[in-house]
Amino acid sequence: MPFEEEKFEELPTEEEKLKEEELEERQEGITEEAIEEKVGGLEEEDLKKIREEIETVKEKELEIRRMDEEEKERKRKIETIKEIIRDELPEKFNDLVGNDSEEAWRKRREVAEKDPVCAAASLAGTNSEKGRTWLDKNKDSQKMWWGISRGLIGDDSEKAWQIREYLKTDERVGRLRGGRWAEFKERLGIHKSERLFNLRGKMKQLLGWYEPGDVVISTTGLDSEKAWKLREELEKIAPAETLISLAGLDSEKAQKIREKYKGDKKLEWALRKSLTGVEK
Repeated sequence: MPFEEEKFEELPTEEEKLKEEELEERQEGITEEAIEEKVGGLEEEDLKKIREEIETVKEKELEIRRMDEEEKERKRKIETIKEIIRDELPEKFNDLVGNDSEEAWRKRREVAEKDPVCAAASLAGTNSEKGRTWLDKNKDSQKMWWGISRGLIGDDSEKAWQIREYLKTDERVGRLRGGRWAEFKERLGIHKSERLFNLRGKMKQLLGWYEPGDVVISTTGLDSEKAWKLREELEKIAPAETLISLAGLDSEKAQKIREKYKGDKKLEWALRKSLTGVEK
Protein backbone atom coordinates (compact mmCIF):
# COMPACT_ATOMS: atom_id res chain seq x y z
CA MET A 1 0.00 0.00 0.00
CA PRO A 2 1.66 3.22 -1.06
CA PHE A 3 2.30 5.89 1.43
CA GLU A 4 0.20 9.00 1.16
CA GLU A 5 2.00 12.25 0.82
CA GLU A 6 2.17 14.00 4.17
CA LYS A 7 0.27 17.30 4.26
CA PHE A 8 1.46 20.19 6.32
CA GLU A 9 -0.83 22.98 7.47
CA GLU A 10 0.08 26.23 5.80
CA LEU A 11 0.96 29.09 8.14
CA PRO A 12 -1.04 32.33 7.76
CA THR A 13 0.61 35.20 5.99
CA GLU A 14 1.18 38.59 7.63
CA GLU A 15 -1.73 40.06 5.67
CA GLU A 16 -4.13 37.34 6.85
CA LYS A 17 -2.95 37.87 10.46
CA LEU A 18 -3.80 41.57 10.22
CA LYS A 19 -7.31 40.80 8.87
CA GLU A 20 -8.00 38.33 11.67
CA GLU A 21 -6.89 40.81 14.32
CA GLU A 22 -9.10 43.49 12.75
CA LEU A 23 -12.10 41.14 12.77
CA GLU A 24 -11.49 40.25 16.44
CA GLU A 25 -11.43 43.93 17.34
CA ARG A 26 -14.74 44.52 15.59
CA GLN A 27 -16.36 41.57 17.33
CA GLU A 28 -15.15 42.79 20.70
CA GLY A 29 -16.76 46.17 20.01
CA ILE A 30 -20.25 44.63 19.47
CA THR A 31 -21.96 44.06 22.80
CA GLU A 32 -24.74 41.55 23.46
CA GLU A 33 -27.17 44.39 24.09
CA ALA A 34 -26.38 45.91 20.73
CA ILE A 35 -27.00 42.58 18.99
CA GLU A 36 -30.37 42.12 20.75
CA GLU A 37 -31.36 45.65 19.88
CA LYS A 38 -30.46 45.12 16.23
CA VAL A 39 -32.22 41.75 15.96
CA GLY A 40 -35.22 43.00 17.92
CA GLY A 41 -35.59 45.95 15.55
CA LEU A 42 -35.56 43.67 12.56
CA GLU A 43 -38.14 41.38 14.15
CA GLU A 44 -40.49 44.28 14.93
CA GLU A 45 -40.22 45.52 11.38
CA ASP A 46 -40.98 42.06 10.06
CA LEU A 47 -43.92 41.74 12.46
CA LYS A 48 -45.27 45.06 11.24
CA LYS A 49 -45.17 43.85 7.64
CA ILE A 50 -46.87 40.60 8.63
CA ARG A 51 -49.57 42.51 10.52
CA GLU A 52 -50.14 44.74 7.49
CA GLU A 53 -50.42 41.71 5.21
CA ILE A 54 -52.88 40.05 7.61
CA GLU A 55 -55.00 43.22 7.72
CA THR A 56 -54.99 43.41 3.92
CA VAL A 57 -56.14 39.80 3.66
CA LYS A 58 -58.84 40.40 6.26
CA GLU A 59 -60.07 43.49 4.42
CA LYS A 60 -60.24 41.56 1.16
CA GLU A 61 -62.11 38.72 2.83
CA LEU A 62 -64.56 41.18 4.42
CA GLU A 63 -65.09 42.90 1.07
CA ILE A 64 -65.75 39.56 -0.65
CA ARG A 65 -68.13 38.58 2.16
CA ARG A 66 -69.90 41.95 1.93
CA MET A 67 -70.30 41.59 -1.82
CA ASP A 68 -71.64 38.06 -1.39
CA GLU A 69 -74.17 39.27 1.19
CA GLU A 70 -75.22 42.14 -1.06
CA GLU A 71 -75.71 39.76 -3.98
CA LYS A 72 -77.75 37.38 -1.81
CA GLU A 73 -79.89 40.30 -0.62
CA ARG A 74 -80.35 41.54 -4.18
CA LYS A 75 -81.50 38.10 -5.32
CA ARG A 76 -83.84 37.82 -2.32
CA LYS A 77 -85.43 41.15 -3.19
CA ILE A 78 -85.83 40.18 -6.84
CA GLU A 79 -87.54 36.92 -5.85
CA THR A 80 -89.87 38.84 -3.54
CA ILE A 81 -90.76 41.28 -6.31
CA LYS A 82 -91.40 38.46 -8.77
CA GLU A 83 -93.66 36.76 -6.25
CA ILE A 84 -95.67 39.96 -5.76
CA ILE A 85 -96.29 40.82 -9.42
CA ARG A 86 -96.15 37.43 -11.14
CA ASP A 87 -99.94 37.02 -11.11
CA GLU A 88 -100.28 40.39 -12.83
CA LEU A 89 -97.85 39.69 -15.68
CA PRO A 90 -97.84 37.10 -18.46
CA GLU A 91 -95.32 34.31 -17.82
CA LYS A 92 -93.04 35.46 -20.63
CA PHE A 93 -92.22 38.58 -18.63
CA ASN A 94 -91.07 36.76 -15.47
CA ASP A 95 -87.42 36.46 -16.53
CA LEU A 96 -87.29 40.16 -17.35
CA VAL A 97 -88.24 41.31 -13.85
CA GLY A 98 -85.14 42.64 -12.08
CA ASN A 99 -83.03 41.95 -15.17
CA ASP A 100 -81.10 44.93 -16.55
CA SER A 101 -78.90 43.02 -18.98
CA GLU A 102 -78.60 43.89 -22.67
CA GLU A 103 -80.37 40.66 -23.58
CA ALA A 104 -83.28 41.55 -21.28
CA TRP A 105 -83.53 44.99 -22.87
CA ARG A 106 -83.53 43.46 -26.33
CA LYS A 107 -86.49 41.26 -25.37
CA ARG A 108 -88.21 44.19 -23.66
CA ARG A 109 -88.02 46.28 -26.81
CA GLU A 110 -89.51 43.41 -28.81
CA VAL A 111 -92.49 42.87 -26.51
CA ALA A 112 -92.97 46.59 -25.87
CA GLU A 113 -94.44 47.02 -29.35
CA LYS A 114 -97.38 44.77 -28.50
CA ASP A 115 -97.51 45.11 -24.70
CA PRO A 116 -95.81 48.33 -23.52
CA VAL A 117 -97.61 48.24 -20.14
CA CYS A 118 -96.15 44.87 -19.13
CA ALA A 119 -92.79 45.85 -20.60
CA ALA A 120 -92.80 48.82 -18.24
CA ALA A 121 -93.83 46.62 -15.30
CA SER A 122 -90.97 44.20 -16.05
CA LEU A 123 -88.52 46.93 -15.00
CA ALA A 124 -89.44 46.22 -11.37
CA GLY A 125 -86.30 45.59 -9.36
CA THR A 126 -83.86 46.82 -12.03
CA ASN A 127 -83.22 50.18 -10.34
CA SER A 128 -81.25 51.41 -13.34
CA GLU A 129 -80.87 54.85 -14.85
CA LYS A 130 -81.76 53.35 -18.21
CA GLY A 131 -85.03 52.00 -16.82
CA ARG A 132 -85.91 55.25 -15.06
CA THR A 133 -85.29 57.21 -18.25
CA TRP A 134 -87.59 54.89 -20.20
CA LEU A 135 -90.35 55.12 -17.57
CA ASP A 136 -90.03 58.89 -17.41
CA LYS A 137 -90.38 59.22 -21.18
CA ASN A 138 -93.61 57.20 -21.11
CA LYS A 139 -95.22 58.80 -18.04
CA ASP A 140 -97.39 61.18 -20.12
CA SER A 141 -99.28 58.21 -21.53
CA GLN A 142 -102.17 57.51 -19.15
CA LYS A 143 -102.53 53.88 -20.18
CA MET A 144 -98.91 53.32 -19.07
CA TRP A 145 -99.37 54.43 -15.47
CA TRP A 146 -100.23 51.00 -14.10
CA GLY A 147 -97.09 49.49 -15.68
CA ILE A 148 -94.87 52.39 -14.69
CA SER A 149 -95.97 52.01 -11.05
CA ARG A 150 -94.85 48.37 -11.12
CA GLY A 151 -91.66 49.26 -12.96
CA LEU A 152 -90.69 51.58 -10.10
CA ILE A 153 -90.86 48.80 -7.49
CA GLY A 154 -87.65 48.67 -5.48
CA ASP A 155 -86.36 52.00 -6.78
CA ASP A 156 -85.70 54.59 -4.06
CA SER A 157 -83.80 57.08 -6.23
CA GLU A 158 -84.66 60.77 -6.46
CA LYS A 159 -85.73 60.35 -10.09
CA ALA A 160 -88.06 57.50 -9.15
CA TRP A 161 -89.72 59.70 -6.55
CA GLN A 162 -90.19 62.47 -9.08
CA ILE A 163 -92.05 60.01 -11.31
CA ARG A 164 -94.13 58.79 -8.34
CA GLU A 165 -95.11 62.36 -7.51
CA TYR A 166 -96.21 62.89 -11.12
CA LEU A 167 -98.32 59.71 -11.02
CA LYS A 168 -99.82 60.56 -7.64
CA THR A 169 -100.92 64.14 -8.22
CA ASP A 170 -102.48 65.89 -11.19
CA GLU A 171 -100.70 69.24 -10.91
CA ARG A 172 -103.10 70.92 -13.35
CA VAL A 173 -105.96 70.65 -10.89
CA GLY A 174 -103.97 69.96 -7.72
CA ARG A 175 -105.80 66.70 -7.09
CA LEU A 176 -104.93 63.08 -6.36
CA ARG A 177 -105.12 61.03 -9.53
CA GLY A 178 -107.96 58.51 -9.20
CA GLY A 179 -108.74 59.91 -5.77
CA ARG A 180 -112.47 60.27 -6.30
CA TRP A 181 -112.81 56.69 -7.49
CA ALA A 182 -110.71 55.46 -4.54
CA GLU A 183 -112.91 57.38 -2.09
CA PHE A 184 -116.04 55.99 -3.76
CA LYS A 185 -114.68 52.43 -3.36
CA GLU A 186 -113.98 53.12 0.30
CA ARG A 187 -117.56 54.28 0.90
CA LEU A 188 -118.85 51.10 -0.75
CA GLY A 189 -116.43 48.99 1.26
CA ILE A 190 -114.89 47.39 -1.83
CA HIS A 191 -111.45 49.02 -1.47
CA LYS A 192 -110.28 45.85 0.30
CA SER A 193 -111.56 43.46 -2.35
CA GLU A 194 -109.09 40.88 -3.66
CA ARG A 195 -111.35 40.19 -6.62
CA LEU A 196 -111.40 43.84 -7.68
CA PHE A 197 -107.64 44.11 -7.20
CA ASN A 198 -107.05 41.10 -9.47
CA LEU A 199 -109.60 42.37 -12.00
CA ARG A 200 -107.69 45.62 -12.31
CA GLY A 201 -104.54 43.64 -12.97
CA LYS A 202 -106.20 41.84 -15.87
CA MET A 203 -107.67 45.08 -17.21
CA LYS A 204 -104.49 47.10 -16.65
CA GLN A 205 -104.49 48.59 -20.12
CA LEU A 206 -107.98 50.02 -19.76
CA LEU A 207 -107.43 53.72 -20.37
CA GLY A 208 -108.04 55.88 -17.33
CA TRP A 209 -108.33 53.14 -14.70
CA TYR A 210 -105.57 54.28 -12.40
CA GLU A 211 -105.75 54.48 -8.61
CA PRO A 212 -103.65 55.94 -5.79
CA GLY A 213 -103.03 52.37 -4.64
CA ASP A 214 -100.89 51.83 -7.73
CA VAL A 215 -98.32 54.38 -6.62
CA VAL A 216 -98.31 52.73 -3.17
CA ILE A 217 -97.51 49.39 -4.82
CA SER A 218 -94.46 51.07 -6.36
CA THR A 219 -92.94 51.35 -2.86
CA THR A 220 -92.94 47.58 -2.31
CA GLY A 221 -89.91 46.58 -0.25
CA LEU A 222 -88.79 50.15 0.42
CA ASP A 223 -88.06 51.12 4.03
CA SER A 224 -87.20 54.77 3.44
CA GLU A 225 -88.80 57.81 5.06
CA LYS A 226 -90.43 58.82 1.76
CA ALA A 227 -91.96 55.36 1.32
CA TRP A 228 -93.48 55.41 4.81
CA LYS A 229 -94.82 58.92 4.30
CA LEU A 230 -96.60 57.85 1.12
CA ARG A 231 -98.07 54.76 2.79
CA GLU A 232 -99.36 56.81 5.70
CA GLU A 233 -100.87 59.35 3.33
CA LEU A 234 -102.79 56.80 1.24
CA GLU A 235 -103.40 53.95 3.70
CA LYS A 236 -107.00 54.94 4.42
CA ILE A 237 -108.14 54.63 0.78
CA ALA A 238 -105.61 51.94 -0.20
CA PRO A 239 -105.13 49.58 2.78
CA ALA A 240 -104.65 46.49 0.60
CA GLU A 241 -101.91 48.09 -1.47
CA THR A 242 -100.29 49.46 1.68
CA LEU A 243 -100.11 45.95 3.11
CA ILE A 244 -98.79 44.47 -0.14
CA SER A 245 -96.05 47.11 -0.27
CA LEU A 246 -94.64 45.66 2.99
CA ALA A 247 -93.45 42.52 1.21
CA GLY A 248 -89.85 41.83 2.16
CA LEU A 249 -89.95 44.20 5.14
CA ASP A 250 -89.60 42.89 8.69
CA SER A 251 -89.19 46.22 10.47
CA GLU A 252 -91.12 47.36 13.54
CA LYS A 253 -93.18 49.77 11.43
CA ALA A 254 -94.14 47.00 9.00
CA GLN A 255 -95.16 44.68 11.84
CA LYS A 256 -97.36 47.36 13.39
CA ILE A 257 -99.34 47.77 10.18
CA ARG A 258 -99.71 44.00 9.85
CA GLU A 259 -100.96 43.80 13.43
CA LYS A 260 -103.42 46.59 12.73
CA TYR A 261 -105.16 44.56 10.01
CA LYS A 262 -104.62 41.10 11.47
CA GLY A 263 -108.30 40.58 12.35
CA ASP A 264 -109.69 42.09 9.15
CA LYS A 265 -111.18 39.19 7.18
CA LYS A 266 -111.45 41.26 4.01
CA LEU A 267 -107.72 41.90 4.01
CA GLU A 268 -106.44 38.43 4.85
CA TRP A 269 -105.26 38.02 1.24
CA ALA A 270 -103.28 41.29 1.32
CA LEU A 271 -101.81 40.39 4.72
CA ARG A 272 -100.52 37.10 3.27
CA LYS A 273 -98.90 38.98 0.42
CA SER A 274 -97.29 41.38 2.87
CA LEU A 275 -95.38 38.44 4.38
CA THR A 276 -93.78 37.50 1.07
CA GLY A 277 -90.01 37.49 1.46
CA VAL A 278 -90.19 37.76 5.24
CA GLU A 279 -88.60 34.97 7.27
CA LYS A 280 -91.13 33.32 9.52
